[in-house]
Amino acid sequence: MSINEDDNNKAFDAKTMIAIVLMVVVITVGMAVQNHFFPKQPLPVAPQATTAPAAQAPIQAEAPSLAPAAGATVAVVETPDAPDRETTHALSTDFFDALFSNKGGEIVSLKLKQHKEDGVPVELLLPRNGKTDGFSIALGGAEALPIEALMTASRPGPGLIEFSRTFFAADASGELVPFTLKKRYEFHDGDYMIKLSVTIEGSNGTVPRIGDGEFAYSLKIGPQIGPTYEQLPKNADWRKIVTYENAKRKVMKGGTQVSPSSKASWSAIAGKYFAIIVLPDATPYTATYTNISADGKPVTTSMAFSRPALGASVQTDVFHIYAGPKSSRELARYDDPTANAYKRSSDDLEGVMEGGNILGWLETALKWSLNLFYGMVGNYGIAIILVTILVRLIMFPLTFKGSQSTARMQELQPRIQELQAKYKSNPQKLNQEMAEFYKKEGYNPMSGCLPMLIQFPIFIAMYALFNNHFDLRGASFIAGWINDLSLPEAVYTFPTINLIVWRVSAIRILPIIYVLSQLMYGRLMQQQPTTGQNAGQMKFMMYGMPVMFFFILYDVPSGLLVYWISSNILTAMQQLVINKVIHKKRLAAAAAAPAPQLKLVPKKGGSGSKKGRK
Repeated sequence: MSINEDDNNKAFDAKTMIAIVLMVVVITVGMAVQNHFFPKQPLPVAPQATTAPAAQAPIQAEAPSLAPAAGATVAVVETPDAPDRETTHALSTDFFDALFSNKGGEIVSLKLKQHKEDGVPVELLLPRNGKTDGFSIALGGAEALPIEALMTASRPGPGLIEFSRTFFAADASGELVPFTLKKRYEFHDGDYMIKLSVTIEGSNGTVPRIGDGEFAYSLKIGPQIGPTYEQLPKNADWRKIVTYENAKRKVMKGGTQVSPSSKASWSAIAGKYFAIIVLPDATPYTATYTNISADGKPVTTSMAFSRPALGASVQTDVFHIYAGPKSSRELARYDDPTANAYKRSSDDLEGVMEGGNILGWLETALKWSLNLFYGMVGNYGIAIILVTILVRLIMFPLTFKGSQSTARMQELQPRIQELQAKYKSNPQKLNQEMAEFYKKEGYNPMSGCLPMLIQFPIFIAMYALFNNHFDLRGASFIAGWINDLSLPEAVYTFPTINLIVWRVSAIRILPIIYVLSQLMYGRLMQQQPTTGQNAGQMKFMMYGMPVMFFFILYDVPSGLLVYWISSNILTAMQQLVINKVIHKKRLAAAAAAPAPQLKLVPKKGGSGSKKGRK
């Protein structure tokens, strides 16, 4: 059973039923006496009860308002100041529109005002089976059901909202002792972090005996985070659990529920562009992470932080919760105490972002360049083209040298073919002769491959950038066609067609333009026809590779294809200039070379003889 499903099938044993009946009789008689003798101060009692499984301690609660953990002994009595109906309470900052319910004191809606989805603010908390469980409290461990008791709401100050309720828990002697549960939320303008304080206060210095014996309560976040979705296509979005422990980022395996023994600095439910990150205090909580999929999409991605049994009559636990975009600009603020309202530092929240591999420095440099050009032109598509121009200019010396090397190889091709024909039956001798030939000619066969090899790290860094850069979310290039550079473009979509080796659900134009640009680039790079045993390899490289990459790149972010197409076109233009320069150098070298002179060799017989004169 998922931790988000209600358990309505608990059995009642005989002893539990007798205990409940006796308690109902006692409370009912007490109510009648109090109403008769003290009519001005009525105290209504809600005697409905929920019991634990068989062979466990009885539980009495206001059902279904309170569903305590198995093993807890909790009774709820409606005090005169308790609400009699569910109410909602709104709180707004310049970043959030938050909506709370006094049922359990939960956040039932958390919208990000600065970020839109289909023209409306992004909803960061998604319900399941009609329940949101936005920072709910359950008495007991991770499997306990959230408290749904109606709580009193108050506004202690700007950006603050507090929910409180008095409950009764049995002490060691079985006597019901009151305790108060408080949930206090703190918001600040210009800050994506929320501070949640959970206070449990016993009466007269007593330590509340709540929970299941091992855990007092669990704070739950889930069952899912936004934005809303019908499905999560490849590269479009995802949901995963990310933790940060000892300055290392860990991603929990999907389709599981785990409770690691180690304690993380923070834990997050992360999507492609948004995340909820929980930073607990120093209390040794037991974290439970759930990431369960159904019908090919993650339906439950939740976290629970279970607190050990209480050891003091008054206990306040503090959770700082980041709920916002996966943007370096926002996440980095919690490394600088002067940049956030809570004076936090060294939280390393940027660890929730994708990347951080060996090419992270290159991705960072490309991102910086992209943002620089976007600040100038205001269009990320044009900014991508400008970044491509910058990359091609930086790489021009290598490209020129590589083109010279390719031209030199074509000049040496006849000699190479002679050696290949001469030593075709002796590969070892051929390799030796080829090495000596290259050394004699001063030619490095790898020099022509260097520009191509350098392209691959740039391509990988660009792929990571377009797949994860928050600012590219919803960034349009050409309205009506390329509306989101972080997603594949499409001119026509249809239900997915499974072609065994390829699944297609849209007609896209950019992959076709890419193939044409790659063929044009290949033709310009091949300055003269290649013959011999390498001809087949060259034809495959020229025609086969673009076709293969057409299928590989069909569903990649459109920004990546804009970069590659621009790169091919710019490289082709560079190649035209380079070819002219190389051609002029060849003509100049041919003109400067001395003309061959013919020598007349007299034949035998001497010039004076008849035979010689002939």
